[in-house]
Amino acid sequence: MADVTPWTPRVWMGVGIGVVLHLAMGALIDLSPDEAHYALYASHLDWSYYDHPPLVGWLQWPFLQLGGANLTMRMVPILAWVLAAWGVMRLSDAMYPQISKSLLFGMRLDLLLLLLSPIPHLLGFALTPDTLLMPLTCWVMWLTWQLCQSEQISSGNQRNSQKLSNQTTGIRSDQLTIWLSLGLALGLSGLAKYTAVLLAFGVVLALCRYKGWRWLLQLGPWLAFAVASLCVMPVFYWNATHDWASFVYQANHAAGSSTWQARKLLLYVVVVFISYGLVVPWALRELAQSKKTSNAQHIAPGFFVASFGLPGVLLLFYLSGRGSTLPHWVAPFFMALLPMIANSVLVLMEKHWMALRGILALQAIICSALFVLMLTGGFSSENEKQAMTAPGVGVEDAPKNPFADLHGWSQAAQRGVYWAKEKNVSNLAVTNWTLASRIAWYARPVPVKVVNAHGDQFDIWFGRFDAHEDVIWIDWSLMSFTPPVGDSQFARCDVLENLPVKVAGRQIAHFNLSHCQDWQGSNK
Repeated sequence: MADVTPWTPRVWMGVGIGVVLHLAMGALIDLSPDEAHYALYASHLDWSYYDHPPLVGWLQWPFLQLGGANLTMRMVPILAWVLAAWGVMRLSDAMYPQISKSLLFGMRLDLLLLLLSPIPHLLGFALTPDTLLMPLTCWVMWLTWQLCQSEQISSGNQRNSQKLSNQTTGIRSDQLTIWLSLGLALGLSGLAKYTAVLLAFGVVLALCRYKGWRWLLQLGPWLAFAVASLCVMPVFYWNATHDWASFVYQANHAAGSSTWQARKLLLYVVVVFISYGLVVPWALRELAQSKKTSNAQHIAPGFFVASFGLPGVLLLFYLSGRGSTLPHWVAPFFMALLPMIANSVLVLMEKHWMALRGILALQAIICSALFVLMLTGGFSSENEKQAMTAPGVGVEDAPKNPFADLHGWSQAAQRGVYWAKEKNVSNLAVTNWTLASRIAWYARPVPVKVVNAHGDQFDIWFGRFDAHEDVIWIDWSLMSFTPPVGDSQFARCDVLENLPVKVAGRQIAHFNLSHCQDWQGSNK
């Protein structure tokens, strides 16, 4: 077994750069839609939830008790990123020990590639289930690697009947600890996200490749299965009491549109490579072309790493053709592949030194530009006409600024609470569920109801509108809706306030807050 990865001064420096960056970003911008949604899990503790399993909410609950400030709620993802960085380095040291001895820009390659990858940085201060899966993936891989290297059944080797009898009826105490730990790691992964089933698939694939199938006759894997199953029982219990809503939702969400389009796949692939490193496709191409291995270990690390990383990447690429995937879903699988990618970059260093340095420098520029744009609210602003638009009123050629989504939500929620007190109403409202999470988080404990509901988590938390109910309705200019007035909605809506969102002296968006009165629709 490889020793624990030493934290040299260069490792401390690299990890420290990431932590400082994440602390700064976490302190200076509001929670993203997903972050706020999962933070709300912590304020509504339950066995599980409509969208995802409960681990994100459970881990956030202690930090909610400390006040729930933006930076406080970013402590879990910052720690998860550090653990993921350490896990990747430990895997690299075990499978590709030459990586730790080859420095680029004064830093070991696997850590450098991680530092130049935008999406893992975003997950390093914005908690999502994928944030938790990054270190959990490394843990599962490390435990499985230990099992693959143990003195047990190996494919292609014949064992005498006495040895086989010992292996199928008994298990060493050190192996028992590994199997139980693996069950816990898989169980926690299942509590983080449903795609953890791909981790279990990777475990089976790796062990069957290197140990044949007889390991399934041992007690260890079934103990691991029992521990993992026990861990995820809360998810099954919640679904059983909610008509299996989460499983149905995830199945429909993964299916996406009915038509598969190569254009969507191509766009997703391009975004993924930009998001995880421009050098990644080059390194994978070099790996595919190489017909010789630089590692003489009995267990070839390439197949092992691919067992955990490749199935998830291929599945997401396929589903992207239906428009049902997001770039950050690739993050756990990228972490799994990172040791192999770093090893391929070592080969590229010998062949294409100057070109490689140029690509990595360009990646550093992309990362820096991304974070600057996030902090400054992007590159566009609303002109005078756009700045005063009423709800549902569009302006031709209005800017589409994705970075505007990171600013102004806490102020809008606070103004919503203020007007709720002024108008003596109990609830806030938005039209679409994607607008609800941050308003609900920053306005807590004031409920936020969704006009265009479809039986999601917000309906479970806050319910539907009561007959003749009044609310403060909040509309955002970059995703604006017509006021919800009509026979099956409110009788009238009166605008109370136009709230500009200004960053670095520029107005990048605005909110309209309205008093909507006398709900006419159904309360179901």
